[in-house]
Amino acid sequence: MSLETVVEEAKKVSRRQGETQRETEKVIQNLQLLIEDVKARILNGESVKCVLERVGEQLGGELKKAVTQTKDLHSAIGKLGKALEKAMDLQLDICKAYREIPIDHVTLNKVIAEHFFREGRFEVGTQFAAEACVQATESLKLPYTAMHSILLQIKGRNLQPALEWALEHRKQLSSDGSPSSFEFRLHSLNFIATLKTSGQQAALSYAKLNFESYQHQFMPQIQRLMGCLLYHDKPLAAVKYRDLLSVSAWDEIAAEFMRQACSMMGQACESPLAVTIAAGTAALPPLFKLVAVMERNSQDLMGCEQLPVELELGNEFVFHSIFACPVSREQSTPDNPPMLLPCNHVLCEQSVMKIAKNRNRIFKCPYCPVEARADNLRPLIFPNIE
Repeated sequence: MSLETVVEEAKKVSRRQGETQRETEKVIQNLQLLIEDVKARILNGESVKCVLERVGEQLGGELKKAVTQTKDLHSAIGKLGKALEKAMDLQLDICKAYREIPIDHVTLNKVIAEHFFREGRFEVGTQFAAEACVQATESLKLPYTAMHSILLQIKGRNLQPALEWALEHRKQLSSDGSPSSFEFRLHSLNFIATLKTSGQQAALSYAKLNFESYQHQFMPQIQRLMGCLLYHDKPLAAVKYRDLLSVSAWDEIAAEFMRQACSMMGQACESPLAVTIAAGTAALPPLFKLVAVMERNSQDLMGCEQLPVELELGNEFVFHSIFACPVSREQSTPDNPPMLLPCNHVLCEQSVMKIAKNRNRIFKCPYCPVEARADNLRPLIFPNIE
């Protein structure tokens, strides 16, 4: 079982926990109302026995709801535990894959505090920062406070603060200062929300008021929105305009706003701490195998200056559109592009020419016995390489 399965089970637990909390709060409110009703009846002179007999069934029903929700939560937690057991050997000693490296604790504590602020857990982050003596906590927290105040409005189906933010940062969001695609997406979602809640006439008025400045850049998208205006209540809309009418558009725009806001602050779209932990988790299984092999050969991982093998973490952990040649250790350039060998190893062109001597000569890949010719190699194109 893969770690993706574990993540899915964890998400189910999180959703179930939220549902249980909401239902439990409702049960508590209902019980409070029931108690107030009992007190009022007794004060009005009704027999205590009769009152309790009447409310007994209601009380039992509310308690049964709470018990059912709790059982469902515990069931989800149990499934998560089983998924973890299948995905990982929980008996493994994780210390075997640990290597002593110097750690900048000041920077690490700042990263942890910033992660909490980024996730909107301001109380936890502030408490951690105080205990870890993180400097300039308020200046660290302030931009995330503003970001989450807008995110809260988006989740409440109010896009006006996000639109004001996009307008204020138009020059940063667009290279030429024109309306950005994100700004137009906000207006599009507002248009669809208006169509759903207030009808065609209100949506048409919104389009006339707001879409004029976007027509040169986004005319095909505006035409689709007008089609949705005509057919939103017809069967055709369920197929042709499903993406526009989907409720998931709100989650997507919230995620996009968070990416744009973090980019504006000079931060990555994903939490560096979360990415580091995820990469470490993905690396643990092959690391354990490596340690086991080295132990059988009387070798010690602690004695290695660098890992003897490369750990494949997946494309989600590739962040830079650069290539460093494994032979020359130099970064590729347009004049020295990366070249793909038949064995799928990659070398820079200059390294290939040093090995092959000339373009027509057959040479062996320095990393495997596969043969190649320099004039038969394919260049690899990486975006944003200067």
